[in-house]
Amino acid sequence: MTTQPINESGMTFGPFPEGHCFYIEKSKTYENIQLGVQMAEFLLLRVKSGKPPVVWIVEAKSSTPRPETQPNFNVFITEIRDKLVNAFSLCMASCLKRHPKSDEELPEPFESLDLSGAGVRFVLVIEGHKEDWLPPIQEALKKSLHSTIKTWALPPISVSVINDTIARDYGLIAKT
Repeated sequence: MTTQPINESGMTFGPFPEGHCFYIEKSKTYENIQLGVQMAEFLLLRVKSGKPPVVWIVEAKSSTPRPETQPNFNVFITEIRDKLVNAFSLCMASCLKRHPKSDEELPEPFESLDLSGAGVRFVLVIEGHKEDWLPPIQEALKKSLHSTIKTWALPPISVSVINDTIARDYGLIAKT
């Protein structure tokens, strides 16, 4: 459980409200399964009055290959998808107490989360990326996550590729 800022890929995320961030990449639960399992950076529980809570699964990168640089771009998208889906799966497994360490480290707001009503957002944050470079990456990631979005009955807006400026606007990165 952390309210401390998280430093990843040249960006400082947070701080976040107590218990609303789970640094899953540094968790004991992940440490126990990490061999061959890539993981996103952290989970963020966003709660707005009158709306269902939303779990943001956040992966940070300092750069990306361009869509025209094949096969590097497809490999990159596959890696990001795997990290996001693995973090989502580990989040759900932890909330369902499938791992012994999750009882000790999962923040209470995640433990009491109504999984049937919670939303999910897969978020890739790319440091220093120009806004007009984001749409092709978002489209490729959305396509790659299509089966996960469909099987979990998530809305199309569940995939976001943003830069550090937009991340600041969303409150992921502290304004300086």
